[in-house]
Amino acid sequence: MFIGRKKELAKLESLYETNKFQFAVIYGRRRIGKTALIREFIKDKPAIYYVGLEENIHDNLVRFSTAIANFDRDDNVTNFNYGSLEACFQEISRIARQRRVVLVIDEYPYLAQSAPVVSSMLQSYIDQEFKDTNLFLILCGSSMSFMENQVLAYKSPLYGRRTAQFKLLLFTLHEAEEYFPAMNKEDVFVLNTITGGVPMYLSYMSDQRTLWQNIQDNVLEINSPLFQETDNLLKQELRNLANYNSVINAIADGASRLNDIATKTHLESSAVTTCLKNLIDLGIIEKKVPVTEESKSRSKKTIYRIKDGLFRFWHTFVSKYMNMILRGNSELVLEIIKKNINDFMGPEFEKLSQDYMWDHVMDQTMFPEPFIYLDNWWGSDKRTKKQVELDIVGITPDKIVGYFGECKWKNEVISKQILEKLIRESELFPYASKKYFLFSKTGFSDSCKELAQRIDCKLITFNEM
Repeated sequence: MFIGRKKELAKLESLYETNKFQFAVIYGRRRIGKTALIREFIKDKPAIYYVGLEENIHDNLVRFSTAIANFDRDDNVTNFNYGSLEACFQEISRIARQRRVVLVIDEYPYLAQSAPVVSSMLQSYIDQEFKDTNLFLILCGSSMSFMENQVLAYKSPLYGRRTAQFKLLLFTLHEAEEYFPAMNKEDVFVLNTITGGVPMYLSYMSDQRTLWQNIQDNVLEINSPLFQETDNLLKQELRNLANYNSVINAIADGASRLNDIATKTHLESSAVTTCLKNLIDLGIIEKKVPVTEESKSRSKKTIYRIKDGLFRFWHTFVSKYMNMILRGNSELVLEIIKKNINDFMGPEFEKLSQDYMWDHVMDQTMFPEPFIYLDNWWGSDKRTKKQVELDIVGITPDKIVGYFGECKWKNEVISKQILEKLIRESELFPYASKKYFLFSKTGFSDSCKELAQRIDCKLITFNEM
């Protein structure tokens, strides 16, 4: 069953219905659902589907030729070879002049690796042949850097030829809920966080099992599908995994600044910087600065966090307790996870709360003046000489209105003291008007509700989000 990607699918359908040449680029990290989206789109359409592999040009050419030769045939041929990519594109042009057809080149970076001239060749055929046909060309790839630099970038031969591009993102909570109609929202949120919102990982889970059974069966068991997934992903993209795992472990243990990570890993700062850059490119680590920093690239307040949900979960719980798991004591590790899951979910609840505010930014009842920046903030309180962290600070263009929020993923209600603390900390900012938001997993105390009503603070529970 195909779930999610409704906007992307609708856009592809509208492009298809134009009955003229279209060129769509679809890309995103591995396991994100690119192929599933394409297969859903072409299931009722005449299509030539080819997947590039890490092999030489001869083998890729034979499979590409065979896919083209078998288009609209009852008696499939095998090991067919047109002899050249030019001949393949000529045959596609001939077919597309006669009827509407979709050509999918999945894992395009592998084809381009075996035949570096293919992008220039495609440019020529688009300009001279394909643009006057009914061809719908789709290039798809998992290598984010290749697709952005070699297909979409200004210096690419294909620059300016695409008619649409789709960067597939991780599933949101609401998209993940479609997978699990029989599961409560809180458990879906935890599973979506642990899997990082990756559709393939979500597909391993079942709403016929409890949250804890899903974690046990799919992550903690040594033969489970996600037990070695983080290492497998790193092996596909990087070398010298020991350094990368050390850096991720250090961040999972609380080291967030470059010097702290270097100290914890016993690596040179230059080696850590290289690791961080590559991990950021892969979407595993993120680099953050306080939302108010104007020179973000030169900020001295830069910190690093694990962005990918599965990597964060694995390096928080699985890596740390690997000896227990390998000795067959994964049930004990599961008990540790149960005790610490609320702390683990805290950063993700902050992000969910921020996303909620972005989704409602044009709602004037909530935001009289829409903000243009919204994120975490941290810095020092000159009055107390202590460090302060705020979950949410939103800034309007004129910097007259400021929005401040606190997020608590705990089993107890938010007290009045939490709101009073938020008000005090907002005094660090010079905005003339200040609006407050509290986000809670569980709810709010009566005294908190009374104070919130007096100062017009918005109280939002998880079930409302």
